This record gives sequence, structure tokens and C-alpha cells, in this order.
Amino acid sequence: MSELWQPWENLFLHEVGRTMPIQIIAEKLERSESAVARQASRIGAPLISKMTGKPWTAAELYLFGRFSVEEIATATGRSIYSVRSKRNSLARSGGLTMREWTACELAALMRYTNAEVAEITGRSIEEVGDKRLAVNIERNGWDKHKPEDA
Repeated sequence: MSELWQPWENLFLHEVGRTMPIQIIAEKLERSESAVARQASRIGAPLISKMTGKPWTAAELYLFGRFSVEEIATATGRSIYSVRSKRNSLARSGGLTMREWTACELAALMRYTNAEVAEITGRSIEEVGDKRLAVNIERNGWDKHKPEDA
């Protein structure tokens, strides 16, 4: 039979669960990782998920919309996949303010395919496609009259 959990152990789990990896918690409490995970689940203590990793700081979130995915990954020490995932999550939730398009980026939009522009600018293909549509609507006056009315 396993040893009962002490109140100080439960308190420790609540205090460090979001910031300390489960391996270190288990080592400090001299318990197995599965025992720590089970107890955290029982008492509602948050743990760092292997899928979510470390939380994003306000300073890291500030970089989105101002720098490319590659630049953010380099600056934060996170993988490009992690940065892309967070960017997409922010975009879905409406929490991402995209940077303004520069004249060079708009020129590239007229010259290259969406995939090429996305690679050149560091923007997502979806964002490039949305911008291309917006530019075409404005340039062709589609918002003022419908082509089928002509």
C-alpha cells in the first residue's frame, strides 16, 4: 500500500505544478511521476502538459504580428512548430494583431504565388490569400459594383 499524501505535498503540487516539470516534482517528493500525476488530477492541481510546454510570457506574445515565425522562434528559443501553433491559436481567438503590409510585401503579392509570398514575408498562406483577395476587391472595385451586373 502506498504512503498517504501529506497536506504540505498537496500544497507543493498546487504551488509549483504550472512551472516545474513533473519529473522534478516527483524527484523532490520522492514519488513516481505517475503518482504525482494521479494526485494532481485528484486535487485539481495544474501540471505542465507535455503537449503545451512552458507558458508564453507577455514579452513573447508581444513579438507576434511584429516579426516572422522564424525570428520569433530564434528569439524565444522555441521550435518553429510551437511558434506557428501559437500564432494560429492567437489568430483564431482574435488576440493576434497582424503587422501592416509593407510596400515591398505588396509588390511581392503582385508578382508571386501565395506560397512564395508566404515564404518571402514569413506570413501564413491564409493571411497572404486574405490580403490578395482584399487587394483585388479594392483594385477592381468589386466592393462598389458586382461584375455580373456589367
